[in-house]
Amino acid sequence: MKQMQRISLALAGLTVLATGCKSDAYEDGKTPLSNAAYIDAAEVAPESRVTFKKIVTTLDRDFSVVLVSPAQADMEAAFAVDQAAVARYNRRHATDYELLPASHYEFLASKAVIEAGKSVSQPVTIRFKGLDGLDMDVTHLLPVSLTGTSAGIGLLKGSETVYYLVRRSSAITTAADLSDCYMWVPSFETEAGQAPIKGLSALTYEAIVNINEFKTEGASAMIQISSIMGVEQHCLLRIGDAGYPREQLQLQVGGTKFPAANAGPTLSAGEWYHIAFTWDIATTEASLYINGELRSKGTIPWDSETIDLGRVTTGGTEDKAYRFLFGYSYNTERMLNGMISEARVWSVARTQEEIFRDMYNIEEPESKPELRAYWKFNEGTGNVATDYSQYHNDAYCLDGSNSFENGGREEGKLKWNTSIEIPMLNQ
Repeated sequence: MKQMQRISLALAGLTVLATGCKSDAYEDGKTPLSNAAYIDAAEVAPESRVTFKKIVTTLDRDFSVVLVSPAQADMEAAFAVDQAAVARYNRRHATDYELLPASHYEFLASKAVIEAGKSVSQPVTIRFKGLDGLDMDVTHLLPVSLTGTSAGIGLLKGSETVYYLVRRSSAITTAADLSDCYMWVPSFETEAGQAPIKGLSALTYEAIVNINEFKTEGASAMIQISSIMGVEQHCLLRIGDAGYPREQLQLQVGGTKFPAANAGPTLSAGEWYHIAFTWDIATTEASLYINGELRSKGTIPWDSETIDLGRVTTGGTEDKAYRFLFGYSYNTERMLNGMISEARVWSVARTQEEIFRDMYNIEEPESKPELRAYWKFNEGTGNVATDYSQYHNDAYCLDGSNSFENGGREEGKLKWNTSIEIPMLNQ
């Protein structure tokens, strides 16, 4: 859709040029006014962020060359690193980025080829390499510009250059996007797998989330809830509810909803939040923290001295869905339309100091028996999120169309965002 909009705008601009400008308004001075070439990575914005965690050594990025109109015959588009564009970018943005050294990148093709009758070239891969040799938290710039086409087609101004902002970051740079899928933990179906999350006398949930959009309408019903993690009708961390603001954070624990409607914190779409919920079952004291700050405090009663977070039987037809899940509860209308990182389950009610200190990482997780599960969601590829605790209960991706309570278990396609940089508010 975006490409079609861009093409429409480009054609409109070319029509104006045809009636009021000379062809030498194009860079090469000989462009047919019915066509122009540009880089798809610069279609919406010229900047493309290449942000990666400190242990990454190699990273690939692709771009293609796009024509406003299909090629009349096979053609090639040439490109090159545009060193002069570094100074122009720095002047425009009041930055002082340096050009990425040549030892840290290579092009896996020297030209982009567009076949006759097509308008998009085969992808060209830039391989960023030796990245562990770059300084931490320093941004380098790699401008790549089209330099011409073999068919004499000129360049679409404003989209002929893509600026790769390359940054080795000490922050979290990878998260899982659950907008089209959700996660379950198959080993929690077994007695051995459930052992770490059974008989808990206290509890802490933690997760870092970013909501794309608080949807209110779905395929079959109004959407009132975004499910983050936990067990439906038992102990579920979620956003929204019937009678609640759509953006309000909430814990549903048995028959209790904490905090009450309009009495708890709300979230904004597009923002990163570290969320922590603590609960001491003996004292019934519960607390909700956002970015390490106490936002709600109260009590949650429970009819037992302990709680189990494995498969829960309630005696109803929905029992099949009453187990620990990410991004799903009850039905497919309650998914998490957003990203998740650093999800944890503890067998203790952590203190505010501990929560604030460890928001973005847990050191030596396997040495902490009270850390009952720890999914960092930092793989960046594949459909599995590793449990870094000593209990190793990995989470697996299911397609978002699966009706879990009706037995749906089809594997999904987990999308990864590997160029984020979550602000570290405890530094």
